[in-house]
Amino acid sequence: MSASEERWNEPESILLLQRAAKLVAGIEATGVRMPQGERELCHARLVAAHDARDRAAYRAALEGYEDRARKAYRKAKGRREKREGS
Repeated sequence: MSASEERWNEPESILLLQRAAKLVAGIEATGVRMPQGERELCHARLVAAHDARDRAAYRAALEGYEDRARKAYRKAKGRREKREGS
């Protein structure tokens, strides 16, 4: 059975969302937030995958959410390091 054919598991989807939200909240606690447009896109993808009960799309949306938060952090960290090094 492929990932997209797996049966939807609501408790698991909630746990995955909570884990992703905790990671993003930790990143944002440093003062770095992903751009609002990217946040809205991530949320729309999560809602669409949840509504479709598509596990593969849901996992991909969660990974994208985490990745965009990490990218925003790395970008901000790079700017800080440049300023401190100048």
